[in-house]
Amino acid sequence: MASTSPLRLDVIRIYKELLYLGREYPLGYDYFRPRLHKAFAAKAGLEDEAQIRKGIQQAEFVKKEIEAL
Repeated sequence: MASTSPLRLDVIRIYKELLYLGREYPLGYDYFRPRLHKAFAAKAGLEDEAQIRKGIQQAEFVKKEIEAL
């Protein structure tokens, strides 16, 4: 069995956190979830560690913005 990358676990963690926060999104969960999925799917092919970390930082920023709503 292949070991799981710590970055992969970070991506999954932030995705789940954003999904949870999306339940209270002003335009509704049905609006939020497909857009979140599309945003993560667009970056699914990234293999460069620096690019993945940058994506995680962007997701953390979005998380803070949602929390501020």
